[in-house]
Amino acid sequence: MRELTLPGRLILLPGLGSSPAVFDHQRKAFGDRLETPEFIPHERGESVAAYAQRWAKQLSTPGNQGRPNDNRPLFIGGVSFGGMLAQEMAMHLSPRPRAVFLISTTRQANKITGIMQLAELLGRGVPSGSVNQVLPLIKLGFALREGLDDDDKGRLMQGAREVDQAMTKWAAGVAVSWPGFTPPSDYPATHQIHSKNDWVIKAPADGTPNVEIVDGSSHLLHMTHPKTINRFLFEHIMQTCPEINEAQTSRIEDPHTTAQRRVMLEGAPAGTPLV
Repeated sequence: MRELTLPGRLILLPGLGSSPAVFDHQRKAFGDRLETPEFIPHERGESVAAYAQRWAKQLSTPGNQGRPNDNRPLFIGGVSFGGMLAQEMAMHLSPRPRAVFLISTTRQANKITGIMQLAELLGRGVPSGSVNQVLPLIKLGFALREGLDDDDKGRLMQGAREVDQAMTKWAAGVAVSWPGFTPPSDYPATHQIHSKNDWVIKAPADGTPNVEIVDGSSHLLHMTHPKTINRFLFEHIMQTCPEINEAQTSRIEDPHTTAQRRVMLEGAPAGTPLV
């Protein structure tokens, strides 16, 4: 399977209780231009915004998770809780991201459903030492509800067994109390993709700008609809990089839309598959 070369760096953050392994489909498409950093430990009493600012500083600092003297275009996105973090982190990353990608997440606190609120029980009612026993059962329910194949189910379960228990317990509590995010006027372009009947986080209201709605009820679109997500990311990344040679293009057939999208792919010959 051929990797596609992006004109910059793409950081993707997983959801609550998941590991970077859930981005296997995106890794196959984007190769080493995709960065999926591990969650850092939280600090006592920390808010989502404070955690995001501290993590962004680490990712921007040489010698930590960041890369020194890297001025390539930067993009950041996240799934579910990772999308909440990505919105906050974009304020503090260096270089400043050119775009923010929101996958099955929210910009508003009132979009959390009853299923998501069950996460609060994980944060309050499960001892830290038992999170890695309870979380795999929750993720198994997700896998069955989403109809994941055995490989993706394994990736989801692996992350549930290996996550930092204390950090996951903290995240479960702050995710449902997050007040939402209102971007300033100079904030990077934000693009959102969401399933119409997402059972975990409600879809944005009709007419919300820069939102693509996918039919169905999947929450784990990066796993259930990988070609759609990869196309979505490619399309918007290339739109923000007009300096890329227009001649380096490819036509991608997206099985989840009726139209073919022309997407500029640096160094990828025409006909290269996404996944």
